[in-house]
Amino acid sequence: MKALMKMLPASGLELREVEKPVPARDEVLIKVKAAALCGTDLHIIDWNMWAQNSGIKLPLIAGHECCGEVVEVGKEVTGLEINDHVSVETHIPCGKCLQCKIGEQHICNDLKMFGINTNGCFAEYAVVPAVCAVKISKKISFEFGSVFEPLGTSFRAVQKCEVAGKNVAVIGCGSIGLFAVASALYMGASQVISLDISSPRLEIAKKIGATTIINSAEEDTVNKIKSSTNGYGVDAIIECSGNVGAIEQGFKFLRKGGKYALIGLPGKNISLDLGSEVIFKGASIFGIHGRKMFSTWYALENALASGRLNISPVITHKMALEDFENGIELAKKGIASKVVFIP
Repeated sequence: MKALMKMLPASGLELREVEKPVPARDEVLIKVKAAALCGTDLHIIDWNMWAQNSGIKLPLIAGHECCGEVVEVGKEVTGLEINDHVSVETHIPCGKCLQCKIGEQHICNDLKMFGINTNGCFAEYAVVPAVCAVKISKKISFEFGSVFEPLGTSFRAVQKCEVAGKNVAVIGCGSIGLFAVASALYMGASQVISLDISSPRLEIAKKIGATTIINSAEEDTVNKIKSSTNGYGVDAIIECSGNVGAIEQGFKFLRKGGKYALIGLPGKNISLDLGSEVIFKGASIFGIHGRKMFSTWYALENALASGRLNISPVITHKMALEDFENGIELAKKGIASKVVFIP
């Protein structure tokens, strides 16, 4: 089969012919129908410091966001059958630690990652731990199924902020932020304000339905948000940029009693006055790491099957595995929002 391989501890990927894998007793083999390119994949492709320190063992089939059809089932697997459509949860929990036992598998103490600690899905076929192969409705396209993982992270952040009837700001309009815009609108936010420094990204947010877009590099962000919320500030913020200045600024336009969900990872420590910005403000702060297994998936499947969660504008490019270099270049240059490979 064809697969995109990370062969050497240096920049780049290679398209290779490899043997089709065989599932173990607790795994399934899927025919990959769609696989999405993620920022994490770009780190691995570039072999930056994060990738070098992440415990990756080479060679590796890259890719971790995908959807496919089950073609073979391990002998101990239950609940999955041949021809089922599945989306893949990246987090592989141990099932034994305290976090797993109390229903917090997404922050397992011995967490492994599909496509990072195991071979991934940029291939015609992929072996997936059965615990991570989530059966989804055949009403949902393979392309949409391939982005359940990043979409689920955004979706859970919005769920935590209880946005119905409220004003919401989404900081950063990469694919995670754009998925947050779509999720907030789906969950009934009365106003969704999208912030970024990229006009093309903001235009995608507008296509999704954002009520207000703000180019933070060109506009007075705090005053504009305050003026559009009767001077109070927003009820909730979904932070997806990881930009230190943007994270700090968010506390300036979060209203008293507001909720702040943090997804983006800052490259250095932030400066925050806990007294004035959090404690006396009565703010709630949530760290969002992945999806709740599997309540987020259940709600997200229903949302996509309903046709009311508008994520189509986020998937800007679809292409064959053979065109991977073009897809990577489009993603790095910011021309593409979400690239989906069709093996």
